Amino acid sequence: MSDNSKIVLELKNVTQIFAESGVRACHDISMQVQGSEILAVMGENGAGKSTLMFLISGFMEPGRGEILCRGGKNPADLRALVGMVHQKPLLAGDLSVLENIILGPEKGLFRKDVLKEEIAAVQERYNLPLDLHLKAKQLTAPQIQRCELIRALWKNKELLILDEPTASLSTTQSEELFELLLRLKGEGKTVIFISHKIHEVMKVADRIAVIRRGELQGIDAKGNLSPREISRLMIGEDTLPGEEPAAEKRGEIDRTGVPVLELSNLGYSETGTRRLDSINLSLYPGEILGMGGIRENGLTHVEDILCGLEQPDTGFILLNGKNRMPLTPLKLRRSGISYIPADRLKRGAAPESTLAENLSVLKRQAGFGSYRKRLFSWAGQFISDHAIKGEAKQKVKTLSGGNIQKMIVARELENNPPLLIVSEPSWGLDFKSRDRLHSQLVQAREEGIAILLLTTDLDELLSLSDRICVLTEGRLTEIERTEEQWNRYYIGEKMTGADRA
Repeated sequence: MSDNSKIVLELKNVTQIFAESGVRACHDISMQVQGSEILAVMGENGAGKSTLMFLISGFMEPGRGEILCRGGKNPADLRALVGMVHQKPLLAGDLSVLENIILGPEKGLFRKDVLKEEIAAVQERYNLPLDLHLKAKQLTAPQIQRCELIRALWKNKELLILDEPTASLSTTQSEELFELLLRLKGEGKTVIFISHKIHEVMKVADRIAVIRRGELQGIDAKGNLSPREISRLMIGEDTLPGEEPAAEKRGEIDRTGVPVLELSNLGYSETGTRRLDSINLSLYPGEILGMGGIRENGLTHVEDILCGLEQPDTGFILLNGKNRMPLTPLKLRRSGISYIPADRLKRGAAPESTLAENLSVLKRQAGFGSYRKRLFSWAGQFISDHAIKGEAKQKVKTLSGGNIQKMIVARELENNPPLLIVSEPSWGLDFKSRDRLHSQLVQAREEGIAILLLTTDLDELLSLSDRICVLTEGRLTEIERTEEQWNRYYIGEKMTGADRA
């Protein structure tokens, strides 16, 4: 039994469903947050952790249920209590660090020099050096995070939420953060620590809550949960080993020729930390190679490098045996490679442009020219052929997420590319759309297309892949197709690092 006098926050049957997509991000979550504790919240990508934190911090209101602050329902009390350090904070780039920290209505009228002294005192007390005169756009990712943390401490927030705070930190920086969190707990602060790294959670948390598919799977003291138990709560108990949805085992794929894609000793560092280390893989025509992992464990960096937005520190990328370093988005397109990104709106589409304009790259490649009238006529037929619910002249931003994804997939597969790089293809899709997409990928494989599937979805990984490799802390491990390894428990423990915690 918990001491009610120590409860700073209580959730009662909190549910959040996004009407536009129909996604149930949180369902019937009830839990208590106690004073002077570090509560870890864990779950796979898309489990509902971030939505829950937005609800707790007052950024959004729950569709159903209650969030009580010290027993009361006043939203102002909640906002006064909670300070959130986002995984990817958004600062006003042209303002200074100081101006970003003091931005907001809480302090009312102020003297800038006085507030600067207050903030400097917080920095000195907690050993958080950061030049207050720097423009926010000059900051590195760790510095941006530090700016938000200083802001929360200056505003004397009693409950701090840190969303994947070590994702951009080096090992040394992470250890320094842990020391700070333990100190803050000793001073009476409460910390909600969102992480997918089990070894970190076991180091600093007092209690651990696990979220899966929007539902609270369990919450208990750290000493009552083993790393393997945490991993199983995260990946679920829907199936038993040997009963997972798995791709039918196919005959041996011809690997005697030149690989369509080859990564050789690929390495990448960020903020002094090795994010990818000696990545080697070969992908051949007519196979799906699934790469599973937690996105913050390196999967995002693999996607960024393969689409040409980041450059590796070491190693080579070969397409059809030819070195394509440095790889750029233009080189990718000119090589005939297709790419379905995890971020549909920012990378996969131009939201303010029409459907026809988003498909225009196909029209040019097909030799139709660039005449607007012919473009819209052709696009209308393409949209009809692929059952996309939209009009050629309709802006992409007005489509549902499922139809945007349908447009991107159809576009990228239209010219029968030698290689398809696809990242998190099922995010946000309903079951019918997911099945249709999976069928398209299988059909593409049967037509000889080589597919690199980057996904955090274990069921998707198992059901589509001919081969599976798992990325953990920047290192790649290939999964043997045996009953012992080819199941969601073994792969899940590799992904979460439970086998090493």
